[in-house]
Amino acid sequence: MSTSSQALIEDTLAAASLARQYFESAFSQQFLGETVDSWRAQTRRALNLPTDLPLIMTGHQAGIWHAGIAEKFVVARAIADRIGGAVVHIVVDHDCNDASLISYPALVETAQGRTLTRFALDRSPRSNAPNALRKPVRLMRSDRAHEIPADIDAALTRIEAAVRAEYTQPTLALQMAHAANRLLAPRGSVDFTICASTLASTSIARAMREQFASLRNSYNEAIAGQRIAPLASDAFPFWVLDRASASRRPFMSSDLALDRAQAACTTIAPRALTLTALARIAACDLFIHGTGGSKYDLAMESWMSDVLRVPAQRVLAPRIAATATHFAALSQFVPAREMSATPQALRALEHDPFGDNGASKRALLANICGTRAQKRTAYLAMQRALEQSRAQHAMQLTAMRLSVQANAHARAVHELAFDRTWPFPMSGPATI
Repeated sequence: MSTSSQALIEDTLAAASLARQYFESAFSQQFLGETVDSWRAQTRRALNLPTDLPLIMTGHQAGIWHAGIAEKFVVARAIADRIGGAVVHIVVDHDCNDASLISYPALVETAQGRTLTRFALDRSPRSNAPNALRKPVRLMRSDRAHEIPADIDAALTRIEAAVRAEYTQPTLALQMAHAANRLLAPRGSVDFTICASTLASTSIARAMREQFASLRNSYNEAIAGQRIAPLASDAFPFWVLDRASASRRPFMSSDLALDRAQAACTTIAPRALTLTALARIAACDLFIHGTGGSKYDLAMESWMSDVLRVPAQRVLAPRIAATATHFAALSQFVPAREMSATPQALRALEHDPFGDNGASKRALLANICGTRAQKRTAYLAMQRALEQSRAQHAMQLTAMRLSVQANAHARAVHELAFDRTWPFPMSGPATI
């Protein structure tokens, strides 16, 4: 989706029309022993989602993400409002990203003066477990001396308050998802929040696991050429989250007994293609991807086309992609750079101190000929000439080296200042 206002209006109108048309359509195609319409109705009821409203779904791993991800929710809200629909936030709660990691830029005193540096809020407790198995956290500011720019400090305070307000959620994944929801309002406000692991507990997901033997070959064929490993003969496109070991492992055929027993110590979660397949068949009327997920969904559509025996686009909820690039207001902290002072220019000056594009050096090299003694004499003469020229240009070389070092520092600060992945509340006012 474009982020220019006119293009955004046009894009949301088109997407809203797609969602409304899909919501109002009937689907009698068979999927895993039932009609798609039947799966849609029972899945939405199981997830406590309305069956009488168009559902616009988007999501990501748990966390306070960057503005590109937040934009999906802004677009979802705009589309839902056009057709009287609702926005559904699906949380990829089984991921092992550190959902509690909240980075921010601050200034510290260095040899180069006040320098922009990456910090992160301290948090407790810490864990490497999937976020669905982690407890909510408390956040603390770093003890290291630093100065937070006023705009960043205000955004960070909002983030801390949102995370603190959701401390009573049952998992870290839900704490951070609901904190993000608070921060998204009002432009990207969310009506319903569900977890990917909850979607995997629905009847349609259980039916997929029970009947997956008939789906495996088409799955592996669909992902050929993608950066996704094919499934072994006893593997399924789901994860098992083990509470006892606080870990995640692939779902295997031997896990079907646990699945049927609905063991309390075990949570099932869908892998990427399975998640969007289930969501677009049964849980939404439009799915909004970022730029990465949209590519992989082509493989899922190929898989579902084979399973459904018709082009998947006729049956699945439509999809669109949305993203944005916004930066924090940090340009004032980026030191000026001398554009001519590059490592390449320094190397040229060191190796060609005559400053004549190598003409003198080539002439000296051409003199290295004749007998072995003559070559040595000419070589030593070249070295003396180089040393003399370097001595004559010593101040210029020193100044160039200092400028290159300063530029390296400025480039590093520039990369921090124009990093698009700072948490979205720190981005410019055009975002949220």
